[in-house]
Amino acid sequence: MLRRANWVSRLWITTFLRLVLWFCGGRRFRVHGQDQLDSLTADTSAILAANHRSFFDFFVINWATVTRSALTRRILFPVRADFFYDRWLGGFLNMAMTGMAMFPPIAREREQLAFSRYAMGRLVNELSSQPTVVGIHPEGKRNTGAPHKLLPAQPGVGKLMLEADNARVIPIFVLGISNNLPLEIWRNWTNPTAWPIHVCVGNDIDLTDLRALGSRATTQLKAARRCTESIALLAEELRDQA
Repeated sequence: MLRRANWVSRLWITTFLRLVLWFCGGRRFRVHGQDQLDSLTADTSAILAANHRSFFDFFVINWATVTRSALTRRILFPVRADFFYDRWLGGFLNMAMTGMAMFPPIAREREQLAFSRYAMGRLVNELSSQPTVVGIHPEGKRNTGAPHKLLPAQPGVGKLMLEADNARVIPIFVLGISNNLPLEIWRNWTNPTAWPIHVCVGNDIDLTDLRALGSRATTQLKAARRCTESIALLAEELRDQA
């Protein structure tokens, strides 16, 4: 079932969604770190770890990886189960916007902790068994504060990074996109130079020392913090260039 669904999402992402993203913001995209993107191949399993300020962060990142790299199109984005899988609107948006690439669902309720552990294990298995891309937000929720400051890291993403030890972990910082889609389209077609959308791709995060210690609560949190620190460094580098 997952293989069939993933075939649909690959086709959807590389055709329809690619055109939609270009229409909505393609004239504004500014990619930093092309050398890093060039190092990604169709055989690469990667965890793309990005800051979270907009509902559209990973759509922008997806555009960068699809158009600027040879990275596999087998892409998964774990999402909140209570919206994208428990409500008809969430399911519709998942299909319409990603071809069901928003998978697996992650439940936040304590009584569903066992399912969330299963979902995390499924991601580890997918990354380990074949070339796969998984997009995550180490902050866990959207940050509405200062754009160059990140929220505290969530240890759950550290578990994924430590246990999927064959996957490259790549930090990404996105800046310049809001949650207002009509506004983003207007900016794209009226004055794209004044409203750039930056996608900053950093060097791989080295987790060799932490992976050697095993996937424990303390090392998971350290891995997650190392991840947010790498993203924050990209944010500072972009601010220094301004």
